Amino acid sequence: MCDSYSIRAKQVLFLARLESGARGAQILDLDDLLAGLIIEDQNAIPSALVRLGMTGEFMGSPEHHPFLPRDTATSVLESIHQSLPRSTPIPNSTDMPISSGLGEILAAASDLRQKLQSKEVTPLHLLAVTMRESHSGVYALRDVGITEEEVLKAIEDQG
Repeated sequence: MCDSYSIRAKQVLFLARLESGARGAQILDLDDLLAGLIIEDQNAIPSALVRLGMTGEFMGSPEHHPFLPRDTATSVLESIHQSLPRSTPIPNSTDMPISSGLGEILAAASDLRQKLQSKEVTPLHLLAVTMRESHSGVYALRDVGITEEEVLKAIEDQG
């Protein structure tokens, strides 16, 4: 399924897995995806990896301008981190299942890629379909004017 994902989109999923495991979740869910999207969007992967206990060299991400306003991204990420229950961390080497809701989002992102005739699923494809959800993080993004339509326009502009 991830064969059609860009490097950046794969990094979002990797970050989602790390976030989920760090909080001891048994399953990857929308909160984890949103956290991964925000971290990647804000070019904050190296600091997130340090926070999550990862050491070593990071290859880096293709350069990009953040889509989300910094203050909003910071606020939503903090809210996610504070609102989720914590348990014993899950080792990074352990496979984790994804929730059915997250599976639907990933499938919808692939469908959107095909509909828009994009070469790859990008973080913006993931964000666009995530914006359809009823979720506190999505509401926070909508409150500052981030809409599915705005994300779709950004995808088209990347062209």
